[in-house]
Amino acid sequence: MSTSHRLVQVPPGVQCFVGAEARRRRRIEEAVVSVFEGWDYEEIIPPLFDYADVFATPGLAARTYSFVGRDGSLLALRPDFTSLLAKIAAGRLAHRPPPIRLYYSGEVLRYEPPKAGRQSELFQMGLEHLGGDGRAADAEILAVAGECLERLGIGGWVLALGHVGAFHGLVRALSLSETTADVLGQRMEAKDTEGVRAVLAGAKASGPAAEALVRLSGLAGDRASLADAARALECCPDAARAVAELREVADALAAAGLGDRVAIDLGEVRGLDYYTGLVFRVYARGLGFEVGGGGRYDTLLARFGRPMPAVGFMLGLDRVALLLERQQAPSADDGPPAEAIAEAGLGDALKQARARRAAGARVRFGGEAR
Repeated sequence: MSTSHRLVQVPPGVQCFVGAEARRRRRIEEAVVSVFEGWDYEEIIPPLFDYADVFATPGLAARTYSFVGRDGSLLALRPDFTSLLAKIAAGRLAHRPPPIRLYYSGEVLRYEPPKAGRQSELFQMGLEHLGGDGRAADAEILAVAGECLERLGIGGWVLALGHVGAFHGLVRALSLSETTADVLGQRMEAKDTEGVRAVLAGAKASGPAAEALVRLSGLAGDRASLADAARALECCPDAARAVAELREVADALAAAGLGDRVAIDLGEVRGLDYYTGLVFRVYARGLGFEVGGGGRYDTLLARFGRPMPAVGFMLGLDRVALLLERQQAPSADDGPPAEAIAEAGLGDALKQARARRAAGARVRFGGEAR
């Protein structure tokens, strides 16, 4: 690309929003944040960059934009919020007793190979519940996620729940290598039952736990599918315990009136390695991929010296905006047109403009109204 093109075009993977687009996104952010605050979460604005080793988990390190600071330190632009909040909870907020409820709204930057629709600059709105009772916290964040979707007017949404403990319990029972487990996880995410079977055959894994892993890739449906899952995974105590935990949360959501918004997908094995329990993704009619998701990460804070269970989720503002557009939801109200303020004298015009603004009017100074 020539220098002249670079001066007038933004790089691939980043975006720019003006006028109505920007207002629409701001309305979405305001609606979601109002829900977070209604559940007594406290806003946090973490730094845009930090030391690179904060983000040194396998799922993030390869996607992080890093650079060397003037003092020689290796720094990185934040690729996610969760790792940063875990560090802050263990450091600056070390004096606060759990549970700690925090929410954020802002941009993260991740390297993404050039593909259609993949962005490197992402705007996320999310929260973290640090400490406290695990099942209650799981149910709470799912209820918050549901209310955000309702407040935005999104139709046909569903929370697809899984539990990584089922997969990891079976992997441990079979003593599979980390490499084999990674490949198996990829096949599981793709819902490739035959691929799962082939990986297990290549690892010479057999028996009830291997058959349960094959079944796991297809264990999906409504809440009733949890009964089938319990029978299929009873050969492995850790996997059976994961199903029981998931069932408790799903039943709580049903009792709260969200039963028809819950789906089960025990083949869900999220990409970031720090998830340890409940995982979920948010889907809605009109979009072929998730608009958000999250899960439990009970071991992450131990990296920063404050072992504590934790769970969180985020919604991608870009995806929410696209979904609302496809569902033809009402766009942000532009409000009344601006009043033109263009008197003969500059001082008089400015006085009139200030008076109209004090009365709440929208004005356009020195020209015709738009």
